[in-house]
Amino acid sequence: MILFGVRSPLVVDVEETLHRLAIEIVAAVSVNGSPRLVDRSKLVDVADFAAPPGAPFLVTAFAPARRRALVEQALALGLVPASGLVDPSAILPRSLRVGVGGFINAGVCIGAVSILGDHVLVNRAASLGHHTMLGDFVSIGPGATLAGNIRVGAGSVIGAGSTILPNVRIGENAVVSAGSVVRKHVPDNGFVTGNPAMPQRFDMNRSSLMTEDGE
Repeated sequence: MILFGVRSPLVVDVEETLHRLAIEIVAAVSVNGSPRLVDRSKLVDVADFAAPPGAPFLVTAFAPARRRALVEQALALGLVPASGLVDPSAILPRSLRVGVGGFINAGVCIGAVSILGDHVLVNRAASLGHHTMLGDFVSIGPGATLAGNIRVGAGSVIGAGSTILPNVRIGENAVVSAGSVVRKHVPDNGFVTGNPAMPQRFDMNRSSLMTEDGE
């Protein structure tokens, strides 16, 4: 396995999972940032990396945009996405479908008839209910809870410890802030926070978060 882009703290969890599964790290490629690896014996800068054609890779970045950019860079070097990496402590149903390049971290629990797209990240101790569907490049934070029949659009982030109530739809490239409780649909590119979660926007002049009505 080649780890591509190793500046995210998440890389240490990936290392642990690979160790538990007895999967060898062939190379850990550093791309524009300080590496967070525990074992740096396989570390190599991307400028010095001679990519073995067709070798499987996994990207460890949490932010979807960063992960997407690293995937594109790895593909351009002739690497291919690895099959989804699943920690052995995760509880998964037989009916689960997992795309390529994803990582399901330790302690995750996923309900039946769920579908995870390509390059999806589900972080530690998150819980996904039955009939959950995650689009490509979705990131689920540690301890997040998604109840049954949830749809999360491509490129979205569900923050740590947040709760998504049943039958809610999260649009593409949306962000649910950590600790939020989401009771209603979130549109594409939306940003919500709080309990109950409310839409927010950035005021570039004040450099602060504001609700949609300006409060």
